[in-house]
Amino acid sequence: MPDHFVDFRLFQYALTSAEHGSFRRAADALNVQQSTVSRGVRNLEHRVGAELFERSHAGIRPTPAGDRFLQEATLGFDHLRRAIRHAEASNRGEHGQLTVGVSVPFIVFGELFECFREEHAGIAVEIVESTTSASWALVQQRRLDMAIVARSRENGGLQSQHLGDERMLAVLPRSHPMAGARALSIEDLRYEEFILGASGLGPDIKEHLARRMAKWGIEPRIQLHRAGQCDLINMVALGFGVTVVVGPPRAAAEGVVLVPLAGKNFISFRAIWMDSNPNPALKGLLNIVQKRISP
Repeated sequence: MPDHFVDFRLFQYALTSAEHGSFRRAADALNVQQSTVSRGVRNLEHRVGAELFERSHAGIRPTPAGDRFLQEATLGFDHLRRAIRHAEASNRGEHGQLTVGVSVPFIVFGELFECFREEHAGIAVEIVESTTSASWALVQQRRLDMAIVARSRENGGLQSQHLGDERMLAVLPRSHPMAGARALSIEDLRYEEFILGASGLGPDIKEHLARRMAKWGIEPRIQLHRAGQCDLINMVALGFGVTVVVGPPRAAAEGVVLVPLAGKNFISFRAIWMDSNPNPALKGLLNIVQKRISP
């Protein structure tokens, strides 16, 4: 039974010999001894179990079996070269996949990924919305390359980098008595019905409201919904309650107003990742992060 575990150099000897029609000229092209080429081709024929070349004083030419074999081998080498090029490009961070978890609205970090995509156009970026707690776990499990989260904790082997702070904004119906305020405090909202997202920043904002209102012995009325920020804002317009968002002020949706929360009502954002993660694309993103925070 033929041995199919073959030194790839033997394929190169056969392909070059077929191209030049001579073992001698193939040896010159490959800068090896003619005997190395002819012996290598014989070895390959033995392993394949078929004669690949007709030999004569005029030179060599592929047999019918050899011609078919060499066509297939050429395709295989083309795939191998392409695979090597892709592997090298991935190792340089030019191609590949980057998976980033976020508990932060895209408007807060969109510029970061715009810069990354400009510098690393060959990297496919997947954004996964999650809570801060879930993101920590997913990064540790290496199911996420990086996450942008709203609070820090014991690192558990993770690295982290502070990205900045964003003020909270209360979203109120336009008909709300405090809709015309320039700013509000948490105490102003202590009797409101809050609607927050069950994913993303919802749990972090819920924890913040509960902690701040505990000073007055008040437990906030909060309902979590499996809904995105846009849907929550539309729900506010329809009278379901008020919500809290973060990020730079933006034009309010129809039927609502956005009012900044004064004082220490902001959320601190951090990037977290595992130092042991070998994904070269992660290094590219970390370089962009470093540029973002550098003065």
